[in-house]
Amino acid sequence: MSRLRSRIYSQINPRIVLALFMLVLSASLISLASTPVGTPVRTETGTPQQQADVRTSREVSGLPLRSACSVIPEKELFVTDISVVDDCLRTTWGSCLGSGTPPLPATQGAWTFGTRIASLAGTTNAAALSTFTLNWLHTWSTSQTINSDVVPARPNIQTLVINPWLAASGGTTLDMKKAPFRLLAIVSRLDLRENAGYSGGTSAGEGRFIYNVLDGSGNPTPFMVIFEYGLDAADCVAVQDWADQWHALGGHTFGPDYNAALQAVTDRFATIGASPSKPNGSAINQVRSDEIELVLPSPPWELREFKLAATSSTSGPLPLLPATVAQTPARSRQGTTAVSTYVNANAAAINANNYVVPLIWSGSPFRGGAAPNQQDLGWDGPTPICTSITDPNARFNFSLNTCSGCHGKEAKTTAFTQISTRLPGHASTLAPFLTGESFTDMCGVARTLNDIDRRRVDLCQLLDKTCPQIDAEPVVSFVH
Repeated sequence: MSRLRSRIYSQINPRIVLALFMLVLSASLISLASTPVGTPVRTETGTPQQQADVRTSREVSGLPLRSACSVIPEKELFVTDISVVDDCLRTTWGSCLGSGTPPLPATQGAWTFGTRIASLAGTTNAAALSTFTLNWLHTWSTSQTINSDVVPARPNIQTLVINPWLAASGGTTLDMKKAPFRLLAIVSRLDLRENAGYSGGTSAGEGRFIYNVLDGSGNPTPFMVIFEYGLDAADCVAVQDWADQWHALGGHTFGPDYNAALQAVTDRFATIGASPSKPNGSAINQVRSDEIELVLPSPPWELREFKLAATSSTSGPLPLLPATVAQTPARSRQGTTAVSTYVNANAAAINANNYVVPLIWSGSPFRGGAAPNQQDLGWDGPTPICTSITDPNARFNFSLNTCSGCHGKEAKTTAFTQISTRLPGHASTLAPFLTGESFTDMCGVARTLNDIDRRRVDLCQLLDKTCPQIDAEPVVSFVH
């Protein structure tokens, strides 16, 4: 064998060997040249820094893969399956045909908009719920001044929402069973745990319900409402309990058993008296809207935010009132030194997603009362663009975390919403910000976003953590 090998080697042309060597070397150099210096590489568990970045950064180019993790996002994180959102028992008040007794809990109307209103108001009294809801809806009817930011009225709320709902209710009192809203999704936001920058206090994050307003004929409109409830947790053991219960949903097949297990979770935060120490005993942190329906055919889209009042001079439930929009300056501050000086002064905190846009900056009102959205922001300081803010990552992160940035130009959300409307029997589709996209931002920096995958990896890591590790997690101020 050795003599045969020697004979073969002796017959190989050295020039051929050299040529093959140069070919392999060239291919290697081309491969290296095509990979930018510093480009993150996704590995199974990631580096310690990449593991920490899951909690503090939207960028996912270096996200740990965690391919062996059993978290199922469509069952545990962002639920849009029609067996859930069209569950006759829980999403309607009508008669539902079925075989046998459904697994418990099985509460009629548990996931309806009317039950969400009752959970906020802390009562099932029909007159009180109607007054509570009408007072909230009428905040669109007149101009509001919120933190010195004048938010113009959108009076079509009367003809497009209130009047048809009253007509369907047969009188002057809104019937919560006739609420013209369709459920789109139920969402867990465990990644917002210990979110002192937004919901405050000890928390396992948020649980959310997303609804679409329907017109008088029951058709979808460009008008979304989202209820964002806090998941109360006294300590890290309670955080782990919430994580375990959401994660356990992945072990169920979509259908009656899954829906009962999901209701067992949502009943913990989305029912009357779920958080006794908060206003009206409700676990709600905030309600938001995102719509253009009330000003069609004229722009802009507009995002608003509402919170329960801490006190009231009138009897009945504490009202749901307009509030400033989290992490978002007033529209009038776009392109001003107020934005650039704030971002430059807080770049490190912004890049760590551990900051709160203040009500006042440099002696003037800063945070907005609403977020108009015409797909024209990228938030920035004075022109020329991308020059007054010294750190392009801080500019991007600040802009992405605003309502108008996340639902607009900065996240390439061209449809203005992160979830689509839908017809019965059809599931909503999600925006690329949630499902994955790569692009170059307005300052020429490459970005890769996939927030559901980031949340998946975060839950994978949370399930493996001990209490000391959970207690040592960085505080984050994500909103969206």
